[in-house]
Amino acid sequence: MEPTTATTMVHQLKPVDTFEWQRIVRRIQIPSSAKYLGLMMTTYANADGSHILPGVERLARVMCVSEPTVKRNLALLRNAGLIERTKQGNRHAAQADEYRLTMPSNVCDLAMLDPDEHSTSGNHR
Repeated sequence: MEPTTATTMVHQLKPVDTFEWQRIVRRIQIPSSAKYLGLMMTTYANADGSHILPGVERLARVMCVSEPTVKRNLALLRNAGLIERTKQGNRHAAQADEYRLTMPSNVCDLAMLDPDEHSTSGNHR
C-alpha cells in the first residue's frame, strides 16, 4: 500500500498543542521548506497551538525567504492538515491571517520517521 503523502487533502482536523505538533511534524516526511515554516510558526503560537498571526511578510523576513515561498508552503501545510486558518486577515488594514496548529485524522497514514527518528515507520516508505 502506498503511503499517503503530506500534500493529500484531509477532511477532519484535530487542534493540537505546540509541543505535540512539533513532535509529530519533526517526523513527517514533507519538504524541508514547509517543515521550517511550520516550526517557525510554532514560535508565534500560544501553548495550545492557537493564535498564530505573524503574517506572510514577517515570516518571509525572519526566515530569509521570499513571500511566494512562504505562501506556497502555507498552502502545503494547510492541504496536509497541519495548520488551519481560523481567521482571514485584511490586507488593506495590514492584518495577517490567523492560524492554529492541527493534526489530520489520517496522520498515522502519512510517511514519517519512526518514534526513534531512525527510519520510516510501519508500512510507510
